[in-house]
Amino acid sequence: MAKHGSPSSTNPERTKQGRSNQPSTDQSNAAHASKVQASTLSTTLEKYRLPLSKLFVAVVLLLMVFTSSRWQLSATATWAVDSMALVLLLVACLGRVWCIMYIGGQKNTSVVTAGPYSMVRNPLYVFSFIGALGIVLMTHSVVIAALLLIFFVGIYPFVVAKEEANLSGYFGDDYKAYCDRTPRFIPSLKLYSTETKVDADIKRLEKSLFDSGAFVLAFIALSAIRVAHDTGFIPVLLKLP
Repeated sequence: MAKHGSPSSTNPERTKQGRSNQPSTDQSNAAHASKVQASTLSTTLEKYRLPLSKLFVAVVLLLMVFTSSRWQLSATATWAVDSMALVLLLVACLGRVWCIMYIGGQKNTSVVTAGPYSMVRNPLYVFSFIGALGIVLMTHSVVIAALLLIFFVGIYPFVVAKEEANLSGYFGDDYKAYCDRTPRFIPSLKLYSTETKVDADIKRLEKSLFDSGAFVLAFIALSAIRVAHDTGFIPVLLKLP
C-alpha cells in the first residue's frame, strides 16, 4: 500500500492542470510587463515631446540649409509640387486655428466633440502632420520625408496613447464613448457635427494664430534657401535622393 503523500498517491489530473496553467500565468505576466514598459515609454515620450520635436526640427533645418535634392524636376513639376506644399501649409495653419476655436475655452473642463473633434480625436496632431508634410514636399527629398514619417510614427502614437489614457481617467465613460465612435488619426467626414456657439479662449487663439503662421514662414524661408543654393550664396554640401 502506498504511503500518503507518495508519488503514486498524487492526482495526475491535478498535476496536469497545474502544469497547463503555468504557461497561462507566464503569458499574463509577460503581457503585464509589456504594458508597464509601454506605459513607461508613453510617459517618457509625452514628457519630452516638445524637446524632441524641437531637436527634430533643428536637424531637418540643417539638412534643408546645407543639402539639396538630387532629383532634377522640370519647372512645371517644381511649380506643381510647391503649389501642393503651399496648400498643405495653409490647411495646417487654418486647421490648427479651427481646433483652438473649439477646444481653447473648454480644455480640461469637458469632452469636446464638435467641429474638427467630431471627425477625429486628435485634429491638432493631424494638422501638424499635414503642415510638416507640406514642408517636406518643398525639399523634394525622399530622405527627409522618410525622417518625418519615422519621427511621427515612432513618437506620436505613444504620446497620444498616454494623453488619451489621462483623459479617460479624467472624464470617464463620456470620453470612452467618444473614443468608441471617433477615429484616432484618420478623420471621418461623415461624422462631422458642429455647434452654434462655443466658448473661446482669445489668448490661446491668438497664440495658435502666430504659431500656425510659422508654417507659411517656413515656405518663404525654404524658397529663399533654394534661391541661395542656386546662386551659390549657401553651399550645397550633399545632394539627397
